[in-house]
Amino acid sequence: MAGFDIHFQALESCRTAVSKAWGQYESLHGGLPETPGTRAAAFGHVDGAAALAAAVDTAYAALTAEAADARTKLKGVERALESVQDNVRTAHKATSTSMQV
Repeated sequence: MAGFDIHFQALESCRTAVSKAWGQYESLHGGLPETPGTRAAAFGHVDGAAALAAAVDTAYAALTAEAADARTKLKGVERALESVQDNVRTAHKATSTSMQV
């Protein structure tokens, strides 16, 4: 397995980095409310304040959806890398065992 150690370490490092990124992303963005409910009054008494408030809510909703999608994809990458690690280890063990026989 010595020849494969670097590959296992690279996979583990990558999986750990993805997991760490997902965790940081989750802690930063996991608590976003669905929509902030921006009020026109927040922009003072200007023409178009209601439209601006609606646009802020629309942009925020898009941000929330993108954040959820990013979290889902990062989690999927982490699971896929773990699966690759498991499959490579299983294949290596099977190869090592058959060579010893």
